[in-house]
Amino acid sequence: MTSPHQPSEHQQVAAIQQINLGYNAEQDRLLFRVGLSDNTELLVWLTSRITQLLWSLLTGEAHLPTATSIQNETPPEQAVEQFKQEMQAADALQKMDFKTEYQPRPEVRNDGAMLAVNALLIRAGNQQPSLELPCLEGISVRINLNPELTLAMCNMLQLATKEAGWAINAAAAAPVQNPIAIQIDEKKRLH
Repeated sequence: MTSPHQPSEHQQVAAIQQINLGYNAEQDRLLFRVGLSDNTELLVWLTSRITQLLWSLLTGEAHLPTATSIQNETPPEQAVEQFKQEMQAADALQKMDFKTEYQPRPEVRNDGAMLAVNALLIRAGNQQPSLELPCLEGISVRINLNPELTLAMCNMLQLATKEAGWAINAAAAAPVQNPIAIQIDEKKRLH
């Protein structure tokens, strides 16, 4: 469904403007909403298993400070570099807009929410990684990640799993912002 090189005629590419992640108690799932530049939105259901997988994939990219991020046996130069990355991540998280309400789009792509069955982190050379969510419906959602989007998703995962009562591994020590939604200014592509 997706190509790492260029979109096919079946792929729809649009820039991400907003994202939202919330718990739906009736479904016992998280609903990941992606507001796109073409005035549509994409809805993807995330189960507890997929959420745990997403967390493990994204936290490695986010450089969030955790209780175990710097070990006693870590060489001093590496520990200093890790600390700098963690401070940058915490600072960037503080500057994000988590107060703007998510604006539902008038049209939902693919006629409703899809169920993610896996989560993959794709790397192509020196480019930023992308997150791929293959769905039960035979469609894969690919989101190009940058550090800010990765941090925002990690923050939202922490809050949504807390609301759901789900445990995720390696809880980050970074301050969690209370989001309703996040506004993404940079152009991101959805395949």
